[in-house]
Amino acid sequence: MKRWIAPCVCILILLAIPFAVTAALVGDGNATMTPGNVTGNTTGNMTVAGYIAQDQNLTKLAEALNITGFSGMLNSGGPYTVFAPSNDAFNALGNDTVSQLFNDSASLTRVLQYQIVKGEYTSANLTAMAGNQTENQADNASSGGISGIISGLFGGNTAENTTTNTTGTAVTLQTLSDESLNVTVSNGVIMVENATVTMKDINTTNGVIQIVDQVLIPPGLSLTTTGNATGTAENTTGTAGNTTTA
Repeated sequence: MKRWIAPCVCILILLAIPFAVTAALVGDGNATMTPGNVTGNTTGNMTVAGYIAQDQNLTKLAEALNITGFSGMLNSGGPYTVFAPSNDAFNALGNDTVSQLFNDSASLTRVLQYQIVKGEYTSANLTAMAGNQTENQADNASSGGISGIISGLFGGNTAENTTTNTTGTAVTLQTLSDESLNVTVSNGVIMVENATVTMKDINTTNGVIQIVDQVLIPPGLSLTTTGNATGTAENTTGTAGNTTTA
């Protein structure tokens, strides 16, 4: 009987190896599916203000929020969507412009209000909203029926209405400054006016943060200083969609 024990143990070990390998592969597969730093971040029990305060890439925004008292608002209430300029975005304005802005509480307040929208808009929400508007435009373009076909045969201007907008359809969001932001989504890239969202969906307890690579300047507000031409308000143009107010 004893002579069969060793062979049986070897057989059991060989049978167990495939299951161990499979379990390891499944574990690795799950690990690779964990969201990275680009999208899908969660911050546990942090508020919008709490996350911004501890992110070393948002120290200038945190300073601006403290100067204006917006930290208190973003630490409760909501939900809010903050299009948060990175430190590099502030640096692009130039030191003189940033210094002037941070010493002008009225302008700084308006700039910060222009970065904030009431409601929670994730990248999936914005993409879906832009997609629905694109579909609506396509439906409207194809609703001409027989008259559209006849118009086309006789040189009507139907091609213009059915041309695909490759730059994305604008979604209009109302900011805390009561001014509009145009958001476009094209091939997965989200643009807010001229700024690109570089890190998506930082989810907090009272809203979502989308980090952008430019400070959003409200229309009509000029931040230029002598010898420093950066920071002038510039708005993108595009196909306006249905206005969406949070």
